Amino acid sequence: MCRLAKGGRWIAFMAALALLDFVGSPAANAQALAKVNVAYSVIGGDPTMVWVAQEKGYFKKYGMETQLKYIAGSTQLTPALISGEVSFAQSGGAAVISADLAGADLVIIGSTAPVFVMSLFSLPDINSVADLKGKRIAVTSLGTTTDFARRVALQNAGLNPDQDVTVLQSKGVPETLAALISRNVAAGVVTPPQTLIAQQQGLKELVNLSTAGVPYEQGPLVTTRSQIQKNPALVENFMRAMVEAIAFAKQNRQETKMIMAKYIKNVDDALLDEAYVRYVEAAYKKYPYPSLKGLQTALDFLVPKIAKAAMAKPEQFVDLSFLKRIEESRFADQFYK
Repeated sequence: MCRLAKGGRWIAFMAALALLDFVGSPAANAQALAKVNVAYSVIGGDPTMVWVAQEKGYFKKYGMETQLKYIAGSTQLTPALISGEVSFAQSGGAAVISADLAGADLVIIGSTAPVFVMSLFSLPDINSVADLKGKRIAVTSLGTTTDFARRVALQNAGLNPDQDVTVLQSKGVPETLAALISRNVAAGVVTPPQTLIAQQQGLKELVNLSTAGVPYEQGPLVTTRSQIQKNPALVENFMRAMVEAIAFAKQNRQETKMIMAKYIKNVDDALLDEAYVRYVEAAYKKYPYPSLKGLQTALDFLVPKIAKAAMAKPEQFVDLSFLKRIEESRFADQFYK
């Protein structure tokens, strides 16, 4: 009787081990992963942390089976967020604010670039921003960060961004550069690494927005308030993946550049260095908080077009609770050697 009881316990023990082995198997874990679409709005250095998180398996590590989507321009990306087609995105500050003021429930939870990382380039015979009056300027799309940079540069030079120039919507930064090289436009807003190509092609850097002293939230990480209410754990895990991706990128230059090359494509090592230095080294922070001052800049510029912007505050467009909780636990420390 005693032997039978021991045998029964042994069988139960082995069955439990088998169950644990099944639960821990890749197939079982894959079934438990939340399927998430993550979008990015630019082919450049901004979304590097998103690409690293995907390629290094950090999304999967934190419970997500992710599909990355490139949707050119933050204004085109916004409807995908609102409809639920994508759950998270690297977008543009002005686009998020404009959508929210129009009734959307988008919210900024982090940032890929809490500063301007772009320049206004022109044809060689243009001597100053003032010389652009009456000429064509390329941006990715109206209402995007590149368009906002155009507005800042023109207004600071005393020009009216809506009346003094004609705007060409190129749909992408590489297309903006192509329009410049072919002399289809007199100027265009370009981001790294295309900034280096522009220099190599003899184009003139009229304004480096990175050093112009204008605060701006260029690359917010965005979700929806409904997503936060529905699954706050998913949102926090997304930000954990971002924090670990930043740590990896900052400490592994060559591998990060290889990952960037997979998405940017057709770029040499010098161009990858340009993107890495301007974004990963200079713009990325250990904990990627958005710039509230930068959001205020966007609000100030939106006032003439959106009356509600005059009464709005930067804080109403962000939810920093996830990043704060992650930082308070000193989560990132474990990833820095």
